[in-house]
Amino acid sequence: MQNLEKFNRHMMVMGRESRGLTQSGLADKLGVQQGTVSKVEAGVLDATDSFIEELSESLEYLPDFFLQTGRPYGMPPFHYRRRKKLGVKPLTKMIAEMNIRRIHLQILLRSSNDKTNRYIPEIDRDEYRGGHGQGFTIENAARHLREHWMLPDGPIENVVDLIEDNGGVIIPCDFNSNLIDAVSQRIDGMPVLFFVNLDAPADRMRHTLVHELAHMVLHTTTLLDDSEMEEEADHFAGAFLLPASGVRKHLSKFDVRQAALLKKHWKTSMASIAMRADRLGFLTPYQKKSFFIQMGKLGYRKSEPHEPPKERPKRIWDLIQYHLNDLGYSKTELSTALALPVHRFEEMYPAPPPDETQPAQQLKHGLRVIK
Repeated sequence: MQNLEKFNRHMMVMGRESRGLTQSGLADKLGVQQGTVSKVEAGVLDATDSFIEELSESLEYLPDFFLQTGRPYGMPPFHYRRRKKLGVKPLTKMIAEMNIRRIHLQILLRSSNDKTNRYIPEIDRDEYRGGHGQGFTIENAARHLREHWMLPDGPIENVVDLIEDNGGVIIPCDFNSNLIDAVSQRIDGMPVLFFVNLDAPADRMRHTLVHELAHMVLHTTTLLDDSEMEEEADHFAGAFLLPASGVRKHLSKFDVRQAALLKKHWKTSMASIAMRADRLGFLTPYQKKSFFIQMGKLGYRKSEPHEPPKERPKRIWDLIQYHLNDLGYSKTELSTALALPVHRFEEMYPAPPPDETQPAQQLKHGLRVIK
């Protein structure tokens, strides 16, 4: 069978980079010259059926993986500063994994009824008109989103659930780096995507997810300087997680002990609470500096006390369970649909540990899922 017309060289590049291989490294595994790999990836040389089979074995994707249509997407512009620090090789591996997981989600969504009328809005600051004719500010935008989603002024119980309940999909990834905890994307025809490193502490992940949410709300219609977008996203995260109307009364006598108590209530890091207190005008520069010096002496800059429970994404796992349980797929059939060997499918989509924020139910098939 000839697959020459169907072969997608972009998928070859994606598969190679997802395994952390250079062209030279892949050539060594295939037993060919690097020039052969380079020419196939450039579309100069056709990929024969035998080449595709060898590529499949070397990269541990099924042959159909390289026959899929579509193109890869790169990193959004608001991650420019951090991706420069990351380095080329880990960055390309990260982007490749994100693209592959996005393609998997597209496949899983084809047969599902996973739809919601709720959504993550985009705010055009040039046309923004808040309540009572208020103009655009980051504080107003954060308040607007909380009102749009009908959230009270208190703590957000579960940020992951909130985003997924409003149409987002949170996809766990192994970034192999502490420079980037999450990446968000808006792509036509897809839910808003949040790729996250679940190894991060829970309070940090909550802030990071709302930081990414800010980019999706504020920076898909308006593109600013990278540092300005990052500053706005941090401001938005603080205002969304710690609304001024709810937290202001607790900040008049602010110190490390008070920050620890507030963290237990708001599930937000002590450092983020201090930055919020500073932004709301409750700290002088000296008090802010003294606070972080004391945090350092206590070892809290590396590991804070009162870590909130881990929050786990559910939509991806629910889609997988829907295919296995409702549609009657075997694990082998579902792996084949995603163009993965079974062992690679199990590595990418292991059964998640119980969500620590909610009770788990034991089902007949022995898997624990969160409802």
